[in-house]
Amino acid sequence: MRHIYFLFCALFIVSFTGRAQIVTTDPAIIQENSSPIVITFHADKGNKGLAGLTASTPIYAHTGVILKGQDSWSHAPEWLDNSAKYKLTYKSADTWELTLPGIKEYYGITSGETVERLAFVFRNATGTKEGKTESGGDIFVNVYPADEFVLVMTPSVTPGLLSGPAQVNFTVNTTENADISLTVNGSEKKTAADAKTLSYTMNITGTGTTKVTARATCRGMTKEETVTYVWPNSPVEKPYPGGVPKMGATRAGNGDVTFCIAAPGKTRASLCGEWNGYAPSADTYYCDYEGNRYFWWTVSGLKANTDYIYYYNIDGTNVGDPYARLVLDPWNDKYIPASVFPDMPEYPSAYVGNTCVAVYNSSIDEYDWKVTNFKGVPQDRLVIYELLIRDFTGTEGKAEGNGTIAGVMEKLDYLQSLGVNAIELLPVMEFSGNNSWGYNPNFYFAPDKAYGTPDDYRRLIDAIHERGMAVILDVVFNQTDGQHPWWLMYTPAKNPFYNASAPHGYSVLNDWKQENPLVQQQFKDVLKYWLEAYNVDGFRFDLVKGLGNDDSYNATYNPSTNKYSGVTDAKTNAYNASRVARMKELHSAMKEVKPDAYFINENLATAKEENEMALDGEINWANINEAACQFAMGYSSNCNLNRFYAPDDSRTAGSTVSYAESHDEERMAYKVAQYGVEEVKDNTEMTMRRLGSVAAIMLMTPGAHMIWQFQEFGADETTKTSTGGNETKPKKVVWKYLDNEYRAGLKETYALLNDIRNGNPQLFGKDAKATMKCNSGNWTTGFSVTVKSADGTSELYCIVNPSTTIAQSVAAPFTGNASDYTMLCGSYGTTPELNGKEVRLAPGAFVVYASKDVTALDDILNDNAATARVHGGTGTITIDGVYETVKVFTIDGVAINRLDSLASGIYIVVVDGVSHKVSVR
Repeated sequence: MRHIYFLFCALFIVSFTGRAQIVTTDPAIIQENSSPIVITFHADKGNKGLAGLTASTPIYAHTGVILKGQDSWSHAPEWLDNSAKYKLTYKSADTWELTLPGIKEYYGITSGETVERLAFVFRNATGTKEGKTESGGDIFVNVYPADEFVLVMTPSVTPGLLSGPAQVNFTVNTTENADISLTVNGSEKKTAADAKTLSYTMNITGTGTTKVTARATCRGMTKEETVTYVWPNSPVEKPYPGGVPKMGATRAGNGDVTFCIAAPGKTRASLCGEWNGYAPSADTYYCDYEGNRYFWWTVSGLKANTDYIYYYNIDGTNVGDPYARLVLDPWNDKYIPASVFPDMPEYPSAYVGNTCVAVYNSSIDEYDWKVTNFKGVPQDRLVIYELLIRDFTGTEGKAEGNGTIAGVMEKLDYLQSLGVNAIELLPVMEFSGNNSWGYNPNFYFAPDKAYGTPDDYRRLIDAIHERGMAVILDVVFNQTDGQHPWWLMYTPAKNPFYNASAPHGYSVLNDWKQENPLVQQQFKDVLKYWLEAYNVDGFRFDLVKGLGNDDSYNATYNPSTNKYSGVTDAKTNAYNASRVARMKELHSAMKEVKPDAYFINENLATAKEENEMALDGEINWANINEAACQFAMGYSSNCNLNRFYAPDDSRTAGSTVSYAESHDEERMAYKVAQYGVEEVKDNTEMTMRRLGSVAAIMLMTPGAHMIWQFQEFGADETTKTSTGGNETKPKKVVWKYLDNEYRAGLKETYALLNDIRNGNPQLFGKDAKATMKCNSGNWTTGFSVTVKSADGTSELYCIVNPSTTIAQSVAAPFTGNASDYTMLCGSYGTTPELNGKEVRLAPGAFVVYASKDVTALDDILNDNAATARVHGGTGTITIDGVYETVKVFTIDGVAINRLDSLASGIYIVVVDGVSHKVSVR
């Protein structure tokens, strides 16, 4: 028994003159063994691309089949194959025929293949004109199993929503003689005995729901098919329950669920849900609140912990829910393996097509968190690992983009050992396709399914927290791709939510009208949702330069087109007070949920603008890639690494996240391989050494910093196109790079530098003071970073030899005697020589010295001195290996003699007489 409600994209029908099919067939119902089959193409239907052609104009069918279990065409010829078998015969004006001797013979179907549909695109000989569906899609004809009793009902008007009276002609066909009946809302209207066809004409003259059912009985078998028309009542104005509209699906205490969508300027709306076979709602309520229209519906009887698929039809356009917690799409979900997303709800293709739909489940946000009280390091001491799930794991040595959350989970111990204290995920909110960086979002509240289930994301976040690391999400509030409901609901010229072209110079996709209150409400709700439902610790905001008010860019607006002209980079880059105000508002919304959540802007704007943002507790990206690449390649020009320190970049101390690489910048190692000086290019040892010195200058500088994935072992695949844009295709998974001694040495350098930071917080926050001598002018004499704690008791020195060719002595700017300082680490494979207040370093090498109270964690240094390894964790200390005695002391020498329930801080652990200094988070 089949109940079918054909609800496609354009459901509101203005004129009901009858809609003949683009293709009719003889026999009317095609079965696998039908022979012959006459396909009649009506060129004046559908998109009418071939309408009006004369009999002398050759018309061809590009045709194939859809096999069972597949979605793409099979057994189709090359495009523009003008063989006689594909040529149609002219019958009369706009009527053409193609005769198939049989499906198997015509298409070459092989044993074991089951044909479910025939597929057609009709064309002229050159392919410059095509006959397709009204929306420009392929034409399909269903194929039924051989010898099966089949019933098909064909209406002249597409079932679904109506906006006025309609006359509908029904034709019912069967594959065998049968007793056929047709009922309307349960009342029998026409019958035919021992027949294969029945026709009936019905007039729909009033509002309400009309269900038409065809039933046929043959040889003791009964087949039934139902279609539904809904002529909705005019929406009724009624206050939203509780007064203030809440967008999305909201469950009340009694189990009722209220669905709500904002649709300014719209007059009609319907809710279509799985709970009633996707029949459009006959009754709709609306309220006008603070100048905006909201449509809403309350549904009773939905079971708890159950998936229900739904979508909206707004003035004739099918759209998903902008507040959906999980989204299904008809294009990409079928390519997501069950191993990545088990038991994914099935897209309801029989009821809706070509639009994303939402999934409601009362328990979708319920999760039993292991870590409920995570608190990360202060914002000014972050060391962030920027990670793209797609490319971080997957098939080693290949660029298949098949990384998943499960793969990341397997690498969390690695990330913990690297010593970073935060993981920043490139955008994971539902984006177009399954293979993306994520900067093309469509739905902000739904995690993208290409990486895993919603609970997979939560498990990942929980596991990261267990290891003492925070989770930061990259969010894109500048633009969306083309499936956001508010984009689909309006024409570009009349869209109250979007600009048809952006007023700023960096737009790529569909640009939000930032000053629209509903847009900003959506963003604030998004931030609060992810902080609460997914327990994330903060956000990195993409392209903050695009988040100003439209009129703040001094561009010229054309209200008739909703477009801007006179847009320049200079105007975009200028100081913009509206951006400062906007980010402050978003920060305020976040603090309502999590006062200490991380707030990071990718603004790359003027110092005045970013320092004003800093006053609100925000920090800003600082791009030091050019200078870092210059040093790595061996060039002194434009090598200002002092900018790793915010005050030397005209920024407030502790207000930047500076980086040598990011997803937006070229890899240092790639540029070395392409353009490095002779002594460095094609020399892995020298390349890794210079990359290690960049890491040392960055990480030994106070303030927050960031590492782009695989930077820590010298990833060298280009991230740019030939024109300099971002190359967003999948990148090779290169974990095997760590098999190389020098790349592994670079990774250990990063780990040790981070251990120094983790063990000595007094030297790396905003109150520490640094003196930077890492500029082009210091090239010949040597670079140095001098860091002192706010109270002056702790000192640290990073000293670097920038030369590419010679070992040289570099002055160590010690304030005391050389004997007052301890070497903490140096470039892999080199041996620094301290002689008085000068240190001799190999070409491109670095060394770090510090006062006696500052030491690197023995977790790495004591590998050869003890049989046990000591690790600091979240509230705990763990010891690996064989040992007999353990003593634990605070950094002040107080014995505590326990390994768990520890406060954050530095501890001395004496294992069999060997002292280890560890950091507990």
